[in-house]
Parts: sequence; structure tokens; C-alpha cells
Amino acid sequence: MVMKTMYCTSTSTSSLIESQYGNTFHVFAPPGYEVSDRGGQGERGELHVRLRTTQRRQVARFNVRERSLDFANRRWPPLPVVTVGRLYNRLWDSLPGPMSALDIAKLPDDWLPLTDAETGLCGGMVFTVMDYFHAGELPTKAAQPTTADDPLFEHIRERLLASFDLLGGGWRYLAYSSPLYPNGDEGAGQAVGLFMGRSWITYREQWPLIQDDIDEGRLSPLGLIQTDRMDVGKNHQVLCYGYERNGQQVTLYVYDPNLPRQEVTLVFDVTSTSGPVRVTRTPDTTDNIWAIFRTNGYQPRHAPGGRPFDSVRSAILATTDQRGTLSVRTALAGTGHASVRPWLADL
Repeated sequence: MVMKTMYCTSTSTSSLIESQYGNTFHVFAPPGYEVSDRGGQGERGELHVRLRTTQRRQVARFNVRERSLDFANRRWPPLPVVTVGRLYNRLWDSLPGPMSALDIAKLPDDWLPLTDAETGLCGGMVFTVMDYFHAGELPTKAAQPTTADDPLFEHIRERLLASFDLLGGGWRYLAYSSPLYPNGDEGAGQAVGLFMGRSWITYREQWPLIQDDIDEGRLSPLGLIQTDRMDVGKNHQVLCYGYERNGQQVTLYVYDPNLPRQEVTLVFDVTSTSGPVRVTRTPDTTDNIWAIFRTNGYQPRHAPGGRPFDSVRSAILATTDQRGTLSVRTALAGTGHASVRPWLADL
């Protein structure tokens, strides 16, 4: 007998509040199996445990080789991106109720540049890829923009600001980059319950949110903290479209705007939160990853230049998961995520 999925529910009459500075409980699975748990908190809390055999799980109809933008994030010309005018106008528009409708003059959007595109537009590129996917379109084949008034550049720039989630969780890019922020279960902050360490946030708080996104068919945008010296310009954003959990080891499959049309993996072990986050990235880079979190606040927008599926071949290649050489024949003969059958069923 092959066990695919097993669910278990346990109810406790005692109160359990799990935290990195107090009570904890752990659910483990042996290699070859994937386990996840939810709940178990508070008076008469219910703990829900799901056990499945290990396999790659990903968002349907997303093949990174066909769904990513063709150009790399690291090669932008010095175009204005974040400006005081743009930030001022966006913050004013976000005011609640009738306050945003007051007749107060705004600043020109490009007034007083703070950063330019050479520092990177990774978050804007991630949200733009999500916009194309949400619209059921393939990304534009346009070359990387070279002027500030290019519609694609304007869209990516606006999506970059949206990806920062300035009025929501954007503070995390600063907080988790601080040299004073603890890595694991140590320090006075945890002892008095003020904040959680980077490893707790990544393994116990954010990884389950990423897993939920993928299991429910949603792409999951991620923030990568790549500094512990407040050099926030080194931080990065990627897009998770799949995962695989084998025992305590988690593999995330991501689109990295620095590496267009390539599958990048982030691998980490969630057993312990006592030390720093340890992530193996393939292809490897020199940037250490100090924390991973799910980016909040994505709302779809229309991206310029989206392409329809103009042939069966383009539809097969973009909507089936094939590693290695892309082949229509492989898709027609494959099984599971490498099969064209789910795409045909959607027709």
C-alpha cells in the first residue's frame, strides 16, 4: 500500500502558546515524507497534522523558462526609480477616506531622485511576471527598456514600489537587515518576548505561508534579506512557484530576476531555530541569505505587451513543468507536472 496523504487531528484541553522564547512543539517526518502542522494553540486548541509522500509540488501552468522576463535585473541603465515626488504622491493617495481627495497640490513624480535602476528592480520584475501570469498571458518579448518613458519601465517601476509594501510589511527589509537583530533563539529580545529571531521567522512563520500559497495554486513572492549590516540595497526579491519537502529539508523553486529563464533553488533545513538561517542557493552567488519572508500586498495590474498563446507549442512549453531541454514530445508523453494533460483538460 502506498500512502499519499494522511490527516490527523488532536484536541488538547490545556493551553499551549508556542513561541521562540517559551513553549514549543515539533512535528517531524522521516526522509521520503512531508509533514506540516497547523493550529494547536490556546485552550482546547486543535492540532492538524498532514503527512504526505515527498514530491515536487508547484503552481499549475507555470514554467519559469517561458514565464520569466527575457532580460536580467543586473543590467539596467541609470534611469530614475525611487523619487521623493513619487513617494510623497503615493503616500498621499494611500490616506484613508476623504483625506486623499483633498485638493492639495502634488509633486512631479520624478522630482528629486533617490535611487536609479542600476540598483535593481527585482521586486518590480517579480510583480510584473505575476501580472502576466494572472492575466493568462506570456510576458512581452520586448528588450530591456532604456528610457524612463517606456511603458514597460514605467510599469516595472510602479510594481517595484508596490512590492515594498511600504504601509504594510515593508519595515521588515530594515528590521531584519539590522546587525542588532538576532539570528536564532538567543538575546534579550526573545527573553522578554519582544521579537523573533531570523531563523524562527523563516522556518516557523514564513515557510508555512509560502507552502500554503503553493498548495492553493498561488505564486508566492519572497523577500530575501542578504545583509546584516543595514546595507538594504543588497536585499533581493524572487518568486516562488514550487516546493519539495523531504523530511526536514525544504527546497523552494524560484524565478530570480537576476537569472532569467532559469530555475533557481533555495534549500534549507527547518529542524532547529537555535542558530542562523542556512540556505544553499543553486546557482550559487556570493550573497548570504539571513532571512526569507513572504511579500505581502500583491494586487494584479495590467502589464503592457502581454502575449497570447499563439500556438499549441507555446502553450505546452509555458504551462508544463519540464526540466532540461524543452520538448513538445516530452510533454505529450510525460506524466504529472511534465504532462500536457492538465493543460488540455483546462481547455
